Amino acid sequence: MRMTTTTPPTSSVDARQVPPPPPQPLRERKRAATMRRIQNTAMSLFAEHGFDAVTIEQVSEAAEASPSTVYRYFGTKEGLVLHDEFDNQVFAGLAHFIKEGLSPWDAVYAALNLIREDHFVEEAEATLARTELFFANRSIQSAAFLLVDDTVEELGRMIAETGSWSQAQGRVIASSIIWPLISILKNWYHDSDRPFSEHVAEAMSTLAAMRPSSPQGQET
Repeated sequence: MRMTTTTPPTSSVDARQVPPPPPQPLRERKRAATMRRIQNTAMSLFAEHGFDAVTIEQVSEAAEASPSTVYRYFGTKEGLVLHDEFDNQVFAGLAHFIKEGLSPWDAVYAALNLIREDHFVEEAEATLARTELFFANRSIQSAAFLLVDDTVEELGRMIAETGSWSQAQGRVIASSIIWPLISILKNWYHDSDRPFSEHVAEAMSTLAAMRPSSPQGQET
């Protein structure tokens, strides 16, 4: 039996020559502002009282929003920590860059560059506070794994829709992208004195060094 393995082709498109996606519509920006206010309120309460001691009702009261609004936007209390307002920008960027012809990894790198300054420099303190709470709380981590699984499926579909890979291949490629990003985040959490971009570059170099050299096939 002959089983052929393939390596995703590298991008023939220079990411620096691809224009960024258009800005978010006004409605999305207003929704993001409301979610940011609720999340900031929740994080203040978690810092003061501890995650387990705070209820959704207390968050909604302090944020002057109804409990139903909090549930609608965040789903669960863990969602108040896991929600990242930059996720939509990253996924919009991913879809845009993949459609423009970048390879999946190049598209991820280009999409992360769109939010690097805002997310990991200007908002570094808030991002790190949520990251610390995430790695300190098992229930948040458990909820995150479900979110990661959904993200892998969504990214896998994006990759498969290019026509270069099947849905199954897209899922594998997406997994090979998302899980390293979790490791990068953990490395930044343990060594936040270094810029997040350095952790990304270091991880990319590590992954590139591990990549097999152009496998043509394997007999089994």
